[in-house]
Amino acid sequence: MEPPQSRVVEIVTLLERCLSLAVYIGIRGMIFFGSWFVLYTIIGLSVDTLGWFNLPYPPLSLESDPVFVIGGAIVGVFVVQYAGSLLLYHFLVGVEDEKSEFAVLMGFISLGFGGALLRVTLLPALRMVLSLL
Repeated sequence: MEPPQSRVVEIVTLLERCLSLAVYIGIRGMIFFGSWFVLYTIIGLSVDTLGWFNLPYPPLSLESDPVFVIGGAIVGVFVVQYAGSLLLYHFLVGVEDEKSEFAVLMGFISLGFGGALLRVTLLPALRMVLSLL
């Protein structure tokens, strides 16, 4: 017969599972939307440089390209979710070796990148979404 777990152990176990799930979802969303965002950026640069199409708005513009701005905001949200959850998970479990220290360092760097991406794209994305409604 197992001894009863204390309430703190149950809460920490639940928190650890939620953080690992948030890291999993963040990585999957970041890879999925990030790959589409990079593909759209490459196509937009090609269209702009070679002049293949006459688009009604300038491609890759923060003021008028809705796909670029909203895609950037979505990628930024997933990067911040992934990096924040990874950092909290490592601080909950503990930083023990060089691999964990490297993961924490990369987590802080990606959190800064995602935050900067959100700072640039979130407000124009919200404006564009509200103007569409």
